[in-house]
Amino acid sequence: MNKLSLSLLLAGVGLIAALTAFATDEKTTSSKKEVFPSKIEAFIEANIPNGEIVKYKHEGDKMEVKCNDHTELCFSKDGDCIKMENENGLNPHLIAHLPQAATAYLKNNYNNIAVTEIEKKSYGFKVGLKTSPNECDIWFNKDGSVKKDCDY
Repeated sequence: MNKLSLSLLLAGVGLIAALTAFATDEKTTSSKKEVFPSKIEAFIEANIPNGEIVKYKHEGDKMEVKCNDHTELCFSKDGDCIKMENENGLNPHLIAHLPQAATAYLKNNYNNIAVTEIEKKSYGFKVGLKTSPNECDIWFNKDGSVKKDCDY
């Protein structure tokens, strides 16, 4: 191999290395912390005391968020909370998003049972309870009336 070919080869390798380094730096600077819609941040601030987002992912047109208290929230593309989960039980601020008739029914019939999940549905709400030995679900209509109670 002559000196000219060797020089061109080394210059090409150097150029490729420089371009790779530039591309890597560009990815690093553009992957800044996610900026959450203000509606999501406001919901967490109002409903989860000292709540901080520790993990998030986009699932289609939804955003799933995990908070530092282990509450998992799912938001629609409009920033509306459509699902809340915490295996240890949701806090009262989150349960208060149910219609009053539903919260009264839970208090009267399942007072010492933790609500672990609330999911908005087209008909109303699905509510998960941490009962022993199994978990159970109650379905409420939009007005808070019971559509279907737990069936163990």
